[in-house]
Amino acid sequence: MIKGIKTEKKINRNVIDQMYKEGYLYAKYGVYARKTHGCNIFKVPMNAGFTCPNWDGRLSSEGCIYCPNLARQFTYDSFRRVIEIGIKEQVADQVDYYKKKGAGDKALVYIAFGTNTYLPVYELMEIFDKALDHPDVIGLSIGTRPDCLPDEVLDLLGGYVKKGYEIWLEIGQQSVHYHTEERINRRHGFAEAMRVVEEAHKRGILVLMFLIMGLPYETPTEMIETARVVSTLGIDALKLYPCLVMKGTRLAEEYKNGKYRPVSMSEYASIIVNFLEHLSPYVLIQRISKDCGLDGKIVPEWNTHRFLVGPRVEKLLMIRGTRQGSKYKLGLTSEELKPLV
Repeated sequence: MIKGIKTEKKINRNVIDQMYKEGYLYAKYGVYARKTHGCNIFKVPMNAGFTCPNWDGRLSSEGCIYCPNLARQFTYDSFRRVIEIGIKEQVADQVDYYKKKGAGDKALVYIAFGTNTYLPVYELMEIFDKALDHPDVIGLSIGTRPDCLPDEVLDLLGGYVKKGYEIWLEIGQQSVHYHTEERINRRHGFAEAMRVVEEAHKRGILVLMFLIMGLPYETPTEMIETARVVSTLGIDALKLYPCLVMKGTRLAEEYKNGKYRPVSMSEYASIIVNFLEHLSPYVLIQRISKDCGLDGKIVPEWNTHRFLVGPRVEKLLMIRGTRQGSKYKLGLTSEELKPLV
């Protein structure tokens, strides 16, 4: 407990089971958070000026093929006026902004821009301490890469868990398939994510994974296998996004030259439904699409906002008579271990 709020160190499967009994078709994070915390929890974005090893030359100077730059904070309308002020001031401003909008009662600070563990540990501690120094903040949600989480950083975050804070790592994995990781220039594989999930859970740190659906040369069958793989990994939550083609990226050049075709809205909804059906029922879903404005986006031409995509996904699940986890299966059951000939 911290500041009168129950914080999480491990996902409560009983709560998720109850959600399905109430008619939910997938494990919506917002519903789960209200049930487990006893109040509405919201995230506030914060920019601490982090860069990325895939941009600054340590791993690459080109970045991922779909990433235009590190200025994504401008997609948050609330954030445009505060990016030049200090961390404590940013958090205070954002908490006030979202509370006035009725977003909730307590906040997780979402450190979202760049690779937010790509600094020496003593500098990370200073940043995280300031971000937590607000009476309505119950923890951190830290966007980063799976290859930027050495034991020393995980130990630092585990220390906050011991103090009662709720700590999430939001891992940008994007794909579990090595040929895709290589194709999009991620400069890491899946082994890093496997290690991070195991080591984070030892310390009571929750792990969310970003995955992009519709990446170049990744097939629908591979996307279903992704659901099965991340289920066995034991991640706590997912953010699922369509592949966006943004101006100024190498993916934009591939699209221009006819080497990449984006998925349609109906295709994306079908991909997500297939994915959810083959995913463990106990993985929380924080996002099923990307809230993206028109600035800089080339395709897809359809509106990717989750409030438009979500109802379409749920309608398709209802038509099929399925829900998250309805087709989740790994290998034969004991009853099936009977030769047919």
